[in-house]
Amino acid sequence: MGKRVSTKDKVIQVLKEKGTITMDTLMAHFTISETAVRKQIHTLVQEGFIEVQQHKKEIGRPYHTYRLTEKSQESFPNRYKELSLDLLHDLDALQGKELISELLKKQSVKEKEQLKKLLESCSTTEDKVAALKDFQNRSGYMFQTEDKGAQGFQLNNFHCPFLEVARDYPVMCQHEKEMYEALFPNQEIKTKALLVDGDKCCQWRIAANSE
Repeated sequence: MGKRVSTKDKVIQVLKEKGTITMDTLMAHFTISETAVRKQIHTLVQEGFIEVQQHKKEIGRPYHTYRLTEKSQESFPNRYKELSLDLLHDLDALQGKELISELLKKQSVKEKEQLKKLLESCSTTEDKVAALKDFQNRSGYMFQTEDKGAQGFQLNNFHCPFLEVARDYPVMCQHEKEMYEALFPNQEIKTKALLVDGDKCCQWRIAANSE
């Protein structure tokens, strides 16, 4: 027997195939009640996967149509990571690791400039660390921070969205350290652990003085 498709997944599948449709058109693909389908649509709208549009009529009540949002692409298999890594490998074979390092450095510089603008309004290291944590977590990382008192602040990152790339091109980790050095120019940045080395997290210490 094939795997049973949930109502939520089937709603997304139908909208993917049909595009913008009405509830009547959508219900033609279901044998369950409209109430049950509407419940799943409401959940998907709340989660940001479906967009609802209201259309007025000259006579009678307005009607609604439903379509998938860009976020709904998360529900379908994709190979973005594999493609990105394959492209880097091909460039590596054609031009060498120096070019790869330059490309990855450019991305690091862009992120650094973004963060500099974000942190420029922060008056203390504590505020900067908090803002950095919020930004990185919104960007797909899993940051936690610890105030170590006289030893400074510790950054712990338990998830790196670029880990596959970093494993093949560990220069990314060096670029990240350099970015933190630029963001905290009057403090010393020490790398304590890295996910690419098999540690449970990437860990950096922001210290005012050498330990």
